[in-house]
Amino acid sequence: MSTSEPGQEPTAHEHEEKPPRGVRVMALVRWGLVALSAAAAAWAWSSYVIGHRAHGDRVAALAASTQRYQCPMHPQMTSDEPGECPICHMQMRLMAAAPSSAVPDVAAMPGMAPDHATSSPSGPLSQSSVVPGGTPPGTTPITLSFDRVQSIGVRTSIAEERAAGGTVRVTAVVAAPEQGISEVHVRTAGFVDRIGVRETGVRVGAGQELFGLYSPEVFQAESELLAAKSFGEQGTRSVEAARQKLSLMGVPAGAIESVFSSGQAMRVIPVSAASGGYVAKKNVVLGSYVTPEMTLYEIVDLSRIYVVAEVFPSDAASIQVGTEGRFTLASEPAKTAVAKVDLVYPQIDADARTTRVRLQLPNDTLKLRPGQYGQVDFALPVRKGVVVPRDAVVDTGLSTYVFVDEGGGRFSPRVVTVGREAGEGIELLAGLSAGDRVVSSGAFLIDSESRLQASLGQTSADQGAVVEPWHRP
Repeated sequence: MSTSEPGQEPTAHEHEEKPPRGVRVMALVRWGLVALSAAAAAWAWSSYVIGHRAHGDRVAALAASTQRYQCPMHPQMTSDEPGECPICHMQMRLMAAAPSSAVPDVAAMPGMAPDHATSSPSGPLSQSSVVPGGTPPGTTPITLSFDRVQSIGVRTSIAEERAAGGTVRVTAVVAAPEQGISEVHVRTAGFVDRIGVRETGVRVGAGQELFGLYSPEVFQAESELLAAKSFGEQGTRSVEAARQKLSLMGVPAGAIESVFSSGQAMRVIPVSAASGGYVAKKNVVLGSYVTPEMTLYEIVDLSRIYVVAEVFPSDAASIQVGTEGRFTLASEPAKTAVAKVDLVYPQIDADARTTRVRLQLPNDTLKLRPGQYGQVDFALPVRKGVVVPRDAVVDTGLSTYVFVDEGGGRFSPRVVTVGREAGEGIELLAGLSAGDRVVSSGAFLIDSESRLQASLGQTSADQGAVVEPWHRP
């Protein structure tokens, strides 16, 4: 215990406590860990930068030093040196370089995203492959030697600007007219007691009896008419009411007069055809019980028939109501009939992608029957357009294109929009200009060569790519 002089305050160090044991050592350890972490981070960054540069140098050196040769006909045959293919003995070609495949796909790696996306100009989604004037998918421009062009028989023609029009020929079918169809019904239920027309396909006249009907309701109404007649003049109103009732039940006026004059009710009344024509359907047999909702006969008047033609969209705009068409039966090409379009149907067939137009023709002698096929030649207005030979156009179903001769044996495929036919040629609405030279003979062989070289180029790019794993420390 310390003491102090009287009147003096105790000093500060007399109350100060000593720090715990080990504090100085922990402080040194903490600062050591911070220094080690900083050193590790610096080493990791420097090794990443050095490794990335080394990897790029290796890829560039490998791509520059690697040259592969490939057989055009047998892509599986490759070599490091030029020479002949051991299978077909053709000279092997230098494989196309694929610099875009020599580096890894950054977009495909997790956590990595490129600054912008690019696409191959010859890919299936390229804009140039779908618009007129572009390159169709699966093809590529080719260059052929003069001997090669002569051997495959390539001929060229110049696209001309001339009048296209005249006529367009489309397929057509004969159809029954809608307004010429009539159905036969009864107005009261009953039983078929006799049949006058027993089969389909026969011709009937207007008012001809089809069958006889026994109806209890009709028989009762006839009895009421005769009862009203027996009252004499006092029953005049009743007679007229009974006559009207029988008429509303479908009893012919002649049958009503026969009952009234004979004084005896008719057990069976005739049911007649409302219009003349051919029996298309028959749904009644002897003894049938028939009701008003049943269609007993269907009669078609074929004195006038429809000719329905299928028109392609490129010609639909030129064919309107009043356009003259010449119909020719496929079975009798020597016989033709001329009529005008009286209806253009508003809907388009989604499967055939055609528009239907209708003509009406007289058919009193029944030379035309529903279901017959033929063709219609429409006279179209003349207009100027770019016309090329038909054989110059290649239509794959997915794209339509021609091969343009650019000179020096180079042929380039070009997408076009096809219009109407013009004699031995065909009109092109877009994709080609007047004066361009196109392949008019041998386009199929040129197309095959173009597709072969396009596929070989893609195969070379796939097989000749230098791909190494992405370097990470």
